[in-house]
Amino acid sequence: MLKFIAGWVHVLLWLKTTLSPMLIGFTMAMIICIVRDDINIYLIASFSGIGLVIGIAWAEKTRRTIGLSKFHGRLIGHPEIDGSKTNIKQHDE
Repeated sequence: MLKFIAGWVHVLLWLKTTLSPMLIGFTMAMIICIVRDDINIYLIASFSGIGLVIGIAWAEKTRRTIGLSKFHGRLIGHPEIDGSKTNIKQHDE
């Protein structure tokens, strides 16, 4: 059961890494559509597709090199995000 949960967590981390660039592409396409005052499905699909391909490549590279858990751990445990004051004290001295 524990292996199933660990596998599920890794799948969710992979999806999170993959879908982030896709959502950026989707957002860029929607901004272009709003500026042009025209909803173009092909533009939205192409930007989202390009983001998805970039996301898959990024997630696979991350998985093979440092690992998804370590990658997300580094993002979450960054001193500026978790509110640690140690990084600020070093700059003051």
